[in-house]
Amino acid sequence: MRVVFWNCNGGFRNKIDCLLTLKADLYIVAEAEDPDKIKNQNYLSQVKEQRYLKFSRDRKGLLLFTFSNDLIQPLNWQNYRMRYFYPFTFRGFTFLGLWAKDNYIEDIYLYTSFHLKDLKKSILIGDFNSNVKWDNDHGYRTHSDFNNLMKQINHVSAYHSQERVSFGQEQQATFYMYRHYDRPYFIDYAYLPRDQAFHISYGDAKTYLVYSDHIPVILDLK
Repeated sequence: MRVVFWNCNGGFRNKIDCLLTLKADLYIVAEAEDPDKIKNQNYLSQVKEQRYLKFSRDRKGLLLFTFSNDLIQPLNWQNYRMRYFYPFTFRGFTFLGLWAKDNYIEDIYLYTSFHLKDLKKSILIGDFNSNVKWDNDHGYRTHSDFNNLMKQINHVSAYHSQERVSFGQEQQATFYMYRHYDRPYFIDYAYLPRDQAFHISYGDAKTYLVYSDHIPVILDLK
């Protein structure tokens, strides 16, 4: 099963076709506008299930969709007034799709600590807006602290586990500030149980920086 996460940087209705070339079973898109604005016939003719989370006064939210007949089933987890966390099940897997806003890793740390038991068999994927390089900016709720939470439930970062690299030493970028190649950062992640078979890859920067400052995260579950 292929899951693709992408922060589209807004205007998703004009960027759909480039994402669909990745042929995912499940798509999670951050900074997406209301799906009622989508007029793309390629999308409308194929979409079977979509879910959308947007808070009041926000112009953009988190969109989940699939072209398969499988249901995206939301889970009723308390969000404690933190944005954007979307727990759900799909094809027998439990996912937490996320787009970190406001306090970034500090909110992620709090949300996941409150739901740690629920996350034991879950897959987390999204835009964390975070890296251990910025730990000093976040007091006692840092990305390293979050990694320690994940260790408690035997979760690993897909990229770091697969490539055998340390946090903060990433050779891959997922975000290019102002879409400049000389401003690369790794801030989009997938975390999953250590015993889950997977392969992680990323969209081509030359292709996707035309549309966004992020590139897609492609997670294949085996």
